[in-house]
Amino acid sequence: MSSHAVLLEPVQLDQSSPAEEQVKWLWHGYLGRRSVTVLTSLWKTGKTTLLSVLLSKMREGGLFANLPLAACRAAVVTEEPISLWQQRAESVPLGRHVYFFPRPFHHLPSMAEWHGLIGSIDRLHEREGIDLAVIDPLASFLPAGSESCRDAMMEALLSLRKLTDCGMSVLLLHHPRKGDPPIGQAARGTGALSGFADVNIEMRSLGHAASADRRRRLVTFSRYAASRSDLVIELNAEGTDYLARGDFADEECRGLWPTLSRILDEATTKLTRADILERWPTPDGKPHDGTLWRWLEWGVEHGQLCKDGKGRHPQPFRYWLADRDVRPGTLESLEPLGDLLPERLVRRGEEDWKAIGKRR
Repeated sequence: MSSHAVLLEPVQLDQSSPAEEQVKWLWHGYLGRRSVTVLTSLWKTGKTTLLSVLLSKMREGGLFANLPLAACRAAVVTEEPISLWQQRAESVPLGRHVYFFPRPFHHLPSMAEWHGLIGSIDRLHEREGIDLAVIDPLASFLPAGSESCRDAMMEALLSLRKLTDCGMSVLLLHHPRKGDPPIGQAARGTGALSGFADVNIEMRSLGHAASADRRRRLVTFSRYAASRSDLVIELNAEGTDYLARGDFADEECRGLWPTLSRILDEATTKLTRADILERWPTPDGKPHDGTLWRWLEWGVEHGQLCKDGKGRHPQPFRYWLADRDVRPGTLESLEPLGDLLPERLVRRGEEDWKAIGKRR
């Protein structure tokens, strides 16, 4: 046995409480004490805006994007000058519960300088009771060459345990890789970062990235069941708070439901997907066939639509609004339901179908 070997003692699980209850959340499901969260998004698409509003709301706690938020103190390592944060504070109040390390280096730091930065945050925690450490963005402060080197990246990340072991939460803002990476693979550099994090959030724009759309989609991969895997949030008009809009499927269908429901309401027959696409009023906004299928199935699942058919030729799925029904004696025509159909019409419709069956 090597003279440098260390003998380790195992631990046993505490059966007195469920593991999920042991996570103390700052922002429920996303920022946990003793946990590391990575938030990845394109440049200038709202990471720092989200951070600014989050920090502002942490002054008193309450709700953030309709999820519980604790009142807490934060330390922010930022690539931006303090003057820019002072400008933000004019519209989004940032009180004395937030401490900044603005542009601590004018060069890519060495590993020793990185460790010194983490030590400075730890010392601030001991002195001021810091709950959250933020590094925005991570790439600006990692030791030179570590982003593409697994061993160097792991050495840098493991030093964050100094913060999480004393009960802090760590939030790392990160840039994505080039192109349009698939969901779950957005983080740039070695996969060590995503593997190390307890919660990985990918923030994506809805619509064009350069549009004025204030909604953002948070796709999350997490060790914890409390984390929402898919959530759409929207910045309010004042830029002071975010509201939750549900998951992406709900938001996507909710936004285009008026057009779809109008097409089905004006129809005199049940419509297939091809029929609906043919009637779509704006060619530029016409959805892909697969997207339309998701909307239609969402409508069926939520009781807004009915469907029949087997989904293949010659019996494709056909859809109609749930508040319309088949006129007695036919399969194709539709009319508003109004009151419940008189019993005699129901019987008459059944008799008509029996007569048709005999003729066949």
